[in-house]
Amino acid sequence: MQTKKFDIVIVGAGLIGSALALMLAKKKSLGGNKNFTIALVERSEQLQVNANPNQRVVALGKLATDVLDEVGVMQSLSVDTCYPYQSMYVWDENSDGQLFFEAQNLKHDRLGYMIDSVQCTIELQKKVARCNNIHSFYGVKPESLERDAQGVKLTFDQTALSTSLVVAADGGNSWVRTQSKIFANHRSYNQYGIVAKIETEKVHEDTAWQRFLSTGPIALLPVSDNQCSIVWSVTSDYSEQLMSISDADFEIALQNAIENKLGKVTLLSKRVAFPLVSQQAEKYFVRNTVLVGDAAHRIHPLAGQGANLGFKDIRTLSDILCADSVDSLADIHLLKRYQSLRQSDNNQVDLMMSVLHHAYELSMPAWLSLRSVGMNLINRSEALKSWLLGQASGK
Repeated sequence: MQTKKFDIVIVGAGLIGSALALMLAKKKSLGGNKNFTIALVERSEQLQVNANPNQRVVALGKLATDVLDEVGVMQSLSVDTCYPYQSMYVWDENSDGQLFFEAQNLKHDRLGYMIDSVQCTIELQKKVARCNNIHSFYGVKPESLERDAQGVKLTFDQTALSTSLVVAADGGNSWVRTQSKIFANHRSYNQYGIVAKIETEKVHEDTAWQRFLSTGPIALLPVSDNQCSIVWSVTSDYSEQLMSISDADFEIALQNAIENKLGKVTLLSKRVAFPLVSQQAEKYFVRNTVLVGDAAHRIHPLAGQGANLGFKDIRTLSDILCADSVDSLADIHLLKRYQSLRQSDNNQVDLMMSVLHHAYELSMPAWLSLRSVGMNLINRSEALKSWLLGQASGK
């Protein structure tokens, strides 16, 4: 078996793993005389440009887009795949509560960007391929993860990668997390998220539209050419119904769900449904292994914060690993510091999403009145809205 030695091995070449590889590739290794050597390991083949529309986008705030800018990818994304949005309108089916966020009033250039997650990953992987100190292994299935006095060894296809630190960026069903015997609690919301690409009759006004329904929230995320990516969170039973009806009937159901605010809607892609869960790893590291992104945490998508939390993870981890005072990448004190900084923040956001989810499930008259008052009070406070936007942007 051939053994190759690297400073860091990252498992998972999606948005988070590829971005982290590029961040670390620019830094100096311990001793400061050369750049880190990095291996990027991915089960799937390298992504290729696809003419079919991607149903799903991620709403990224300033911290995340600053990372993409730092690694030289933000400028590679066209407006078709990286669309700036200016406002957000939120309203409630069961009360007169509403919220309106507008970048101009909050002294921001924009609220964020709606980014095609597939196309962004393609650009990240292309950038990785041009980086001399990143070695990529696509289409491989990791077989074992073994620790010894020198570090950790990852094996696949008669190849062994020896390293000081393995970073798990391999998603919610993380193989690395399982091999490292890190427990992750798993709680189902008994809901599914339905995603699709649509076109609307009326202009979307560069606005993200979200309505809280008794069956779950629906969001229309604006992209170029007056199109939107939808994320419709619904109960399991209603999901089966919405996935089984015709495109025409689905379009009517969607129009009704948003009170025809954007006129007639037309499906541009197939519908895809996925289960909604909350999942939190009980710890973010063991010896020689650290978790980032969905490998460490998954949350309800109602506020679109999942990817932003992942970018906050890798920003923090990169800063810690690349500090001048670091003597060992697997230093338990470093990894404890990363865990301390990120686990509490991620858990708080997860709790907030769960509280919001359950709050909008309740239909008691007194609670509906209170909910309406709360939303409208927030809507009248520019300072509070600015603070909320800052939290969502990663400040």
